[in-house]
Amino acid sequence: MNYRKLIVESWQYTQKNKKLIRWCGFFPAIFTTTIAVWYIAYQFFAFKESYLFSADHESFFSEVMLMIWDFIIVHVSWTVPIILFVAIFFMCYLFVPTLTKATAIQFIARHKNGQNLTIGDSLKHAFFSFLRLFEYHLLIKTFGFFTILLEMSFVLRNLGPMMFKFLLPIFIIIMVVGFLLTLLFTYTDFFIVVDNKKVFESIKGSIKLVILNWKHTFLITILMILIGIRIIIQVFMVFLIPILIITTTGYIATIVLPFTAVIIGAILGVICLIIAAYLNGIVDIFSYSVWTTTFLELTAQKEVSAREVFVDDLGEKPHDYHGHKNLEN
Repeated sequence: MNYRKLIVESWQYTQKNKKLIRWCGFFPAIFTTTIAVWYIAYQFFAFKESYLFSADHESFFSEVMLMIWDFIIVHVSWTVPIILFVAIFFMCYLFVPTLTKATAIQFIARHKNGQNLTIGDSLKHAFFSFLRLFEYHLLIKTFGFFTILLEMSFVLRNLGPMMFKFLLPIFIIIMVVGFLLTLLFTYTDFFIVVDNKKVFESIKGSIKLVILNWKHTFLITILMILIGIRIIIQVFMVFLIPILIITTTGYIATIVLPFTAVIIGAILGVICLIIAAYLNGIVDIFSYSVWTTTFLELTAQKEVSAREVFVDDLGEKPHDYHGHKNLEN
């Protein structure tokens, strides 16, 4: 496998398919990046209000709930529309990223195999594997990197540094195990979407494919670096958005009306959100292209058993078991 060619062709393919970036990269990233921003902002203020940095020892969660309740009492007429908006947004966050990933894989795989179809056609095919892919994503999130970070932050804020230090080796072990499982489950999504297999059958197929093709660890390492770059970009933008909003709003509020400060902060936040979502969308589609191509190439290779006689491209048996040239043919 020519790794350099694979990376270059995947990047060129990504750049040529702007609609794929727009609908299967940027669109789902709007939801995931927004939730990530709110999550980081909540963690920031939760730590700030905790006993680690504050003497008040007040629960930030309680403060948030109180603010929401006060808002509902003052603006009763807004309650139903806001609840509907939040419910729809959460449902989109829950289902859209998985559906668009299945759509992108279908689109890329079928194009690689010479099938000319639109994103709408790919979406129709993606529906058949959506529920299984969603089930698998729920399964792997239990040992995901951000899930473990959430548990670590909860322990540190609520149980104290001593308990955190005691549980830290366990968290590290879980992270290492989670990374290894993620590596072994690399091709599970593609077995589910491309080959239409069930979840555990796909997991088994992925583990076998990774082990049999261990020489391609170099490619997997490159892709892990790409994922790492994506995470760095996302984390940077996720931190940048609330910081910009808070800093700008606070500064402008000191020199002009608070309402004007909120408007300017909101505009800056939306701009940063769009940039972050678009960058994440490009990296996602690029990663899908690389992984889909790799999956198609590896699964196209015929597995040779120990009993089967190996025959080269010329129809010859190159060597006997002593390493001597076989001259029977």
